[in-house]
Amino acid sequence: MKIIYKNFIKAWKILFNWKYLGLGILAEFLFFIAVITSWLFVSNRLIQNYDILQEMAGSINPDSIIGEESLQTLAGQLNVIQFALKDIYLTLFLLVLLVFISFAVFKGFSWLAVKSITNKEKLKLKLNYFLKFSGLTLFWTLILILLFIVIIFNISSDAAEKRGMEIFSIIYLFIMFYFAVISYAYFVKDERLWKSLKNAFLNGIKRIYIFVPVFLVILIVFFLVSELLTIFARIPYISFIFIIIFFVLCVWARVYLLLAVKEL
Repeated sequence: MKIIYKNFIKAWKILFNWKYLGLGILAEFLFFIAVITSWLFVSNRLIQNYDILQEMAGSINPDSIIGEESLQTLAGQLNVIQFALKDIYLTLFLLVLLVFISFAVFKGFSWLAVKSITNKEKLKLKLNYFLKFSGLTLFWTLILILLFIVIIFNISSDAAEKRGMEIFSIIYLFIMFYFAVISYAYFVKDERLWKSLKNAFLNGIKRIYIFVPVFLVILIVFFLVSELLTIFARIPYISFIFIIIFFVLCVWARVYLLLAVKEL
């Protein structure tokens, strides 16, 4: 418990290195903008293709096929549907790719700023760091995609099965988030991809009595801030102020976690 309390206080004390805190906040903001922009970029194509599928679904009537001309019309409609589905898949892939690149660049930079704050050292931008950070992100992206595959192949109309899948998904995401965040902290500490994963799984289980309280403290802080937002929600521009505060807390949470990791 001493590690948890000591590093909680220390994280706040060393956080306000204004140069690197500002860079960390900027990276968080740019990631937020990149994700929103990526979604806006692909959402129009998704909506257009959805409208096409709706229109084709309403116009196809197998009972009306009475001749060669009708068959040709149906074939044309099926080709339109096939093209729309392919475009949807490509658009979703593009969205995942854009978010992945944004995460690797901006979150990678934010973690570097956290390392500079924690170690009180100059920020060093290295291509090798971002390549390894991207590799770690790719690993967790594949783990997340695996969940979506499981959900798709287990779609059911049964209420009990749907509820069971919801519970499974929540537990899966919770466990994935737990080990993923720890792995990023270990990666920033040593900048070794496979070693960070190994330490995340081994110490994430072995030192669970340390990591779980650390995560709980972080969640409590975020919860208290969100409650303040609801209290002061009517104040002009308060949402913008709380977005900045949220970004500050994101940087602080990483500093706090990295301090804990360094002592293990």
